[in-house]
This record gives sequence, C-alpha cells and structure tokens, in this order.
Amino acid sequence: MFALRTAFWTSRPAAARAFSTLLSTSTMRRPTVLGAAPAGLATPPTTVLGATDTIVPKVSASPVLQALQVRNGPRDTFDPSHRVRKRRSGFLVRLKTRTGRATLKRRKLKGRKSLSH
Repeated sequence: MFALRTAFWTSRPAAARAFSTLLSTSTMRRPTVLGAAPAGLATPPTTVLGATDTIVPKVSASPVLQALQVRNGPRDTFDPSHRVRKRRSGFLVRLKTRTGRATLKRRKLKGRKSLSH
C-alpha cells in the first residue's frame, strides 16, 4: 500500500499540483530582481530555428536587458511647470530672439554645461 501511494505521488506531473505549492508565499509578495520571473513560473517559448534573429537584436535578447528597456514609459519632463519652463526659456526659444542668442553665447563662453532648459 505504501509503495502504491509513493508511486502515485512521484508520477504526478508538476502541472497537476496546485499553484500555491509551486511558489512560496515570500516569492509571491516580494518583487523580483530586475523584473525576472520567479523560478516556479514557466519561461516563454523560444524558437529553435532562429527565425526571429533578424527581427530582435541579440543585445536585447538578454532577460536582464529586457527588464531595463522601457519604451513609451513616463519621462521626467512630464511635470507641467517643467513644460512651461521649457516653452518660455528653452533652447529653441533662445535661438529665436537676439537677446536669447546673446544669452546662449555668454553661457557657452563661460563654459556652462547646460545652455538652457
């Protein structure tokens, strides 16, 4: 009887187990490092023939670098007051007027790293 029960538990596939047994509760609560998936989750399928090698560059194929890529994400210039400041005293506005060009010239001669907003 014991051998039958042992054979039953060892022959069950991992997918038949409950999801709660695959991951510990600390893994569920804690964010993962650099956005990597926890060890219990399945990884997305990859192609064997390499058909996507021409579409996806090899540099971004690394899971570490994929976590760092943020396309269309929020930028630090969203602040409305920052936008107003750029509109009123930005580089392109300085180029439009004679006094603005003089300001850019003075800052460039002084060696400023940032000429305007």
